[in-house]
Amino acid sequence: MFLRCLALLALVGLPITSLAQTTPTPVRVGVLGYTDATSTPLYAQSAGFFKKYGLEAKITPFTGGGAVIAALAGGSIDVGFANIISAVAAMQRGIPIVALAPAAVFDEKDRADTLLVKARGSKLRTGADLNGKTVAVTTLSGTLQLCAAAWIDQHGGNSKSVHFVEVPVSEMSAALKQGRIDAAMLSEPALTQAKEEVEPLGDAFAAIAPRWTLGIFVASKAWVNANPETAHRFVQAMVEASRWANTHHAQTAKILGPLSNIEAATFDSMARSVYGDRLDAAMLQPPIDVAVRYGQLKAPFDAKQIVLEAQPYWRGVR
Repeated sequence: MFLRCLALLALVGLPITSLAQTTPTPVRVGVLGYTDATSTPLYAQSAGFFKKYGLEAKITPFTGGGAVIAALAGGSIDVGFANIISAVAAMQRGIPIVALAPAAVFDEKDRADTLLVKARGSKLRTGADLNGKTVAVTTLSGTLQLCAAAWIDQHGGNSKSVHFVEVPVSEMSAALKQGRIDAAMLSEPALTQAKEEVEPLGDAFAAIAPRWTLGIFVASKAWVNANPETAHRFVQAMVEASRWANTHHAQTAKILGPLSNIEAATFDSMARSVYGDRLDAAMLQPPIDVAVRYGQLKAPFDAKQIVLEAQPYWRGVR
């Protein structure tokens, strides 16, 4: 096992300095599949950042954010990924979770890894062109639907007239080509893999705000209360892993590729996720406010509460 860790650190180009540790503390972490946007824990584990802080992560892929929240509530995992809307909705329902670290972030200056797309050659141009049409998302009433609805309304359309349907990412391109749907919120790597069949209609993430946090890693309050030092070390490892992953795409591709079945050529040309290294209320608030406006959240919520509850676990983190 030791030699395997040495080989992996050599592969990703990290100095072999963090293996001289006592028995690491286990942390059970949930991610959404093996997707770039939620794989910071995978990079932290494989590249040695968890090891550096005395942690050993057991990473479990889930099919949706709801399943992650349920696993946290049931105690089968300690930390898991959730998009902002799902996390806040859970908090408003009284589910005892606390945010620890950011996941992927959106910045309109970067190439988006999710776009509202149409079939190549389609005459759709504006939000108004989608009135009465069918738009595919991975989860109804989720963040992708919220982004698409906001983009449609901002570009002259009426999102209330749009028929949103659930379609797996792997089937969206074929559904567009066959005319079963008119547009789709398509994410990488499918966005790059389908580049001959689809073309962008709009950057729907930008309809929320120029910059915002797409998701966060949340933990059970029972777990952080019982393990505050472990939670602190988890944050330290995630911050360092995020900064490293943002500048080491070739290495993260080698880590994620075998698990996600994404070919190296696709990694080379697709938009890669950008990871946050701070829990910033100004980056968390925009999707919350839009979700309230569209009825996905029942009441307003101040993102400063998320940051305040996380502060004990961010002490000394730079």
